[in-house]
Amino acid sequence: MKNNASILLSTTRNNCIDSTYYGSIYLASKDKIYRTIGFNRKTKFYMRSLAKPLQASVMCDCNIINDFNFSNQELAIFCASHAGSNSHISILKNILKKHNLNIKDIDIEPQIPLDIRHFNGRKTKLHNNCSAKHIMMLLVSKYKGYDLKDYTDINHPIQQLIKQRQEFLSGEKCTEFSFDGCGTPLWAISIEGIIKSYFNLVKDKKFKPILSSILKHPDIFGGYDRLDSDIIKLSKGKLFSKVGAGGFVIVYNIKKDEILLVKMTQNNNEARKLITLDALNKLNWLNIEPIEYELNQKKQKVAKYCYEFKL
Repeated sequence: MKNNASILLSTTRNNCIDSTYYGSIYLASKDKIYRTIGFNRKTKFYMRSLAKPLQASVMCDCNIINDFNFSNQELAIFCASHAGSNSHISILKNILKKHNLNIKDIDIEPQIPLDIRHFNGRKTKLHNNCSAKHIMMLLVSKYKGYDLKDYTDINHPIQQLIKQRQEFLSGEKCTEFSFDGCGTPLWAISIEGIIKSYFNLVKDKKFKPILSSILKHPDIFGGYDRLDSDIIKLSKGKLFSKVGAGGFVIVYNIKKDEILLVKMTQNNNEARKLITLDALNKLNWLNIEPIEYELNQKKQKVAKYCYEFKL
């Protein structure tokens, strides 16, 4: 089976190639992956932030959502790679206060927010785009009576619950592990497993609060200049999307019951955005104007984007 990334996007300057961007694209129904460009579907990857809604789904195994009276905004941010905007920080501070958690409990590094429009220069743990995921892990641990220390350790009960959930949703045994940039464990699964996991997540009524909260609050789920939030808003809630580091983006078409998965080999957010939006246009899942097909400088067209894939 083919196991090489394909050229998905290139730029040319006066008919000479300037840059090339490699990756893979998959189209799937709930029964099968029916279109593959690039890496074969058995290739394993670490999902990075693509895993966040799957990780947050462990909240649905107990009555924490009702007992802790989580709002839809709070559920959405628990699944988020948030931009660290003022609205996100306000929600996270309120969660910590409401549930008697201290910011020192969060085992994560301070980070400059992705949204720097109103940033005052003082980076905090809450600005980290994974901070809400960590708070979710702390809250589930508190609810279940687990020790709040070392909650990012691979053998901590919360991480074992998440591993079991990933195995259940993907149908794959998780044996290879690493750590995300924020310090939480990750388990590798195949492209097939990633797609199967998301189909099982969005179609099981047990996990409906997760999907529903995200669709209601896309700006809390991501925010300013975040591709997943933009896709949800552009589709008026007809598409669900989640991005992940390492060039990942997944899109679920609710009406068609199909999934588009893009995996770039380069961690280039702009290229990922262009490729994904072009694919959604080609599939007629979105109908929007092409974005940044041409680069202009001093009123001259100096470079042009060329899409190298067909769906």
